[in-house]
Amino acid sequence: MWIYIIRAFAELDLDSVYLIWNQVIQEGESFHWTEPFSRQKIEEIIKNQDAVYCAINDSGDPVGFYILHKNASGRGSHIANALYAIRSDYRRRGIGRMLGEHSIEMSRQYGYRAIQFNSVVSTNTGSVRLWESLGFQRVGTLTGAFRTDRNEYVDVYLYMKTL
Repeated sequence: MWIYIIRAFAELDLDSVYLIWNQVIQEGESFHWTEPFSRQKIEEIIKNQDAVYCAINDSGDPVGFYILHKNASGRGSHIANALYAIRSDYRRRGIGRMLGEHSIEMSRQYGYRAIQFNSVVSTNTGSVRLWESLGFQRVGTLTGAFRTDRNEYVDVYLYMKTL
């Protein structure tokens, strides 16, 4: 049985977040970016979030994280958006569900009225199953909007959950 805790991001987590984020970019199956981010770029992104939380293993190491922010400014600022990443060797252990549930609660605490995901890659079936099991509704499909590393064009789903 694995035991993980979720806690607020701390500066000492930056190297782990950097490695996890770039691992997901390099896999080419979830994030739109094609080039790895510098440590400085990730640090800048983190500073501009409403919240950043890490899933921590029993050794105290971050093995996943999420960032939470407004989906849009102005009249759309009542809708949250988030990005999630889990280290590849820690997937399929319920960490995504823990982070997802936590981010839903934090979105409520920040006063958001809903969470919107603008880009869930259709072939990322683990994410599709997770978000649907947590009550997110698929509200749109962007046909062929994501190019995999194998040069296949696959659909992107938009999801929303009212809080």
